[in-house]
Amino acid sequence: MIDWYNSLNLLQRILALIAIPSTAVLLIQTIMLFFGLGSDSDVDIDGDGTPDAIADGDGGLALFSIRGIMAMLCVGSWSGIAISQAGVNDVITIILSVVIGSAALIGMAYLIKLILTLQSSGNIELANAIGKVGQVYLSIPAKMSGMGKVNITLQDKYSEFNAMTTDETPIKTGEMVRVVATDDVGYLLVERIVK
Repeated sequence: MIDWYNSLNLLQRILALIAIPSTAVLLIQTIMLFFGLGSDSDVDIDGDGTPDAIADGDGGLALFSIRGIMAMLCVGSWSGIAISQAGVNDVITIILSVVIGSAALIGMAYLIKLILTLQSSGNIELANAIGKVGQVYLSIPAKMSGMGKVNITLQDKYSEFNAMTTDETPIKTGEMVRVVATDDVGYLLVERIVK
């Protein structure tokens, strides 16, 4: 490695001093991601309480994330070394390495945006159950005197919820019901669907 470094000209040495640490940081970030330890999306550089790598939820590109900047430095400097070793003029080498590094920055931002679209909290919003039709799993006692269970497909998930009813008669297992209200605790208020 020392022989390789000593064989470089001044511009190539400067680029190598940028390339090697940025590559190491990028590799460490990638390894940490495999273990769930590092994420740009939690970085708050300006101190406003909002993660800076997420473009305020507007779906925009987060260009200046730590991972994006490291990718720009890494790809730009390694490509600059390769271009310079091919015998290209130093000025053109610098311009091309900046352009290639900027392309890597934009590419990384776009990749992160695509990955973030795959994220989902997985939380079921109970309010979305209002108006849904489900089937009674465990009988629901009449006049809010007890609780039963209802199976409903909510947010593309087949789920079981505790349910109560204001009907005058109990709702038996297998009957179809419609959700008319929810509460903060997680119970559904249902009514029998009359055929």
